[in-house]
Amino acid sequence: MSDPNAAKRKWAPKSRSGCSTCKSRRVKCDEKQPICTPCCKSSRQCEYSPNRDPDPLKVVLWRPNDVSIQRISPTPHHSNEESRAFHFFRNKVATNLGGFFDSSFWTLDVLRVAQHEEPVRHAIVALASLSETLLDTAPGSSRPPPEPFAIQQYSKAISNLRKKIDENDGSSMEVILITCALFICYEMFQSHNEEALSHMSSGIYMYFNWHSNRRERLPQNHPSSIEVQLQRLFGRMMLQTILFVQTKPQEWKFVIPSFTPELPSIPFVFCSLEEARDNLDGCMGSLFHGMLASKFQGLDNSCEEISMDSISQHDPFAKWALAYKRFIEEQIGTLSPGERKAATFLEIQQITGSIIAATMPVIDEIVFDSFDQSFSQIVTLATQLLCSNDGHYTDSEPPLFPAFEMGIIPNLYFLASRCRDPSLRRQALHLLRLGPRQEGIWHRDVLGSIAERIMTMEEIGCQNVQRSADIPRSARLSILNTTIESAQRTVTMHCCRQQSEEGIGHVIYEIVEY
Repeated sequence: MSDPNAAKRKWAPKSRSGCSTCKSRRVKCDEKQPICTPCCKSSRQCEYSPNRDPDPLKVVLWRPNDVSIQRISPTPHHSNEESRAFHFFRNKVATNLGGFFDSSFWTLDVLRVAQHEEPVRHAIVALASLSETLLDTAPGSSRPPPEPFAIQQYSKAISNLRKKIDENDGSSMEVILITCALFICYEMFQSHNEEALSHMSSGIYMYFNWHSNRRERLPQNHPSSIEVQLQRLFGRMMLQTILFVQTKPQEWKFVIPSFTPELPSIPFVFCSLEEARDNLDGCMGSLFHGMLASKFQGLDNSCEEISMDSISQHDPFAKWALAYKRFIEEQIGTLSPGERKAATFLEIQQITGSIIAATMPVIDEIVFDSFDQSFSQIVTLATQLLCSNDGHYTDSEPPLFPAFEMGIIPNLYFLASRCRDPSLRRQALHLLRLGPRQEGIWHRDVLGSIAERIMTMEEIGCQNVQRSADIPRSARLSILNTTIESAQRTVTMHCCRQQSEEGIGHVIYEIVEY
C-alpha cells in the first residue's frame, strides 16, 4: 500500500520548515544537499545553500538606479487617461526639454518627485495633454486652446499646490519650484508670453529668496542633487527673463543686489561639458543680474565704453574661454555628435555673453561696430551647428516639442539686430529662419520678423551700405521694449533713434506682423 505522505516528503526538506529567504514551503531537495530551487534561480543565498554565510542575518541596502527610476509604477487612484498622458510626457515631451543638453532633470528627477507629489503629477499630465493637442496643429497656424482634460489637470495642480504651500513642510519648496517650472512650460507651449514671464518672475524670486535664506541658516550645508538641479534651472530661467525682448524690469522683484549670484571660480580646464555650461551660466547670471541691480539701485552711473583690452584682462568670459579651449583640445575626440553640437553652442553663447557684458552699460549703438569680428565668429559657428555642407538644415526631423532652455535663437536675433554689417546680419537672419521654431520663450518667427524690420528701418535712405560704419548713428535703432500679441500674430516695437552721443531721440512705435 502506497504511503499517502510520500509526495509531501518529496517536496519538503528534512527538519526544515521552509526557506527563510523566499518563504517557500514547497522546495525541491534531496537527501545529500538540500537546495531551495527558487533561491538558486534568483542567485540569492538562504539557509538551504551549502555555501551560505555563517551569519544568518544579512542586510542588503538597495538604491534605485536610472532603470528603476524610469519604470514609474502605476498609481491605483489615477485614471487610465492620466497614466497614458504621464507616459506620453516621459517618452515624448521630457526628452526635448533640455535642448542641446542632457534632459535627465525632466526624464528622471521630475518624474521621481511626481511619484509621491500630486501637484507635480497633475502638472505633468496637463502639459502632456496640451502637447498632444499641439501635435495636430499645422506649422504657422494659431495654436488651439487646451482640451478640457488638460485644463482640469492644470486646475488640480494649482489646487494641490496651494495645499502644499499651506503644509509648509521640508520638501514644500522643491515641489513648488518644480511645479512652477511645469506651469511655465504649459504657458510657453501656448505662446502665452505674459503668463509665462509672470510665472518665471515669481518662480525666480521664490527660488532666490529660498536659496538666500538657506545659505544664511545652513552655511555649511551641502545641497542635495535636486537642489543643485533647481539652482541651475532657475539661474538659466533668470537669463531668459533678463534677455527676452518683451520685458518689464520694473516689475521684477528678483533684481535686488542681495540676490546677485556669485561669480564662479573658473578652473584651469573643465572636466566636462556640464561643468563648462554651469560656469558659463554662472558668469552670465552674475554679471547681467549685477548690472541690472546696480542700475535699479542707482549705484552705476557710468556709461563709458568698455575696451576690448579690459575685457581680455578682467572679464570672466575670457578666463572661461581659455579653460574651455583646453578642455576641447583634450576631449574633442571623445565627444559624441550630440555633445559636439552642445560644445559649439557653448562657444556661441560665450561670445554673445561677452558682447552683452561689454555693451550693457553703454547707450551708444556705435559700440557694437567694434565687435564685427566676434559677430563673424558667431555666424561661422552657427552655420556649423545648423547647416550641412550643402547649406541645408541638418536636423531632418526637428523635435516635436520646444525645449525649455534658451538656445541658438536669441544669439542669432542679437546678431541680426545689433550688428550693422549688411552681410553678417543677413546671414544671421537666414540662419535664424532655418533654426528651431521655439526654444524656451523665444520664437523664431517673432524674432526673425523683428530683426528684419530693424534692418529695413536702419538701412532705408543709406546708399551703398557695405560695412557697419556706413549706417550713421542717427539711423540706428535702440529697442526699448516689445509687446507680443500671439492671437493677432503681431509685435509692437517701442524703439528710438539716438540723436547725439549724449542721449536718445524720440520714441518710435512700429507694428510688425509675423
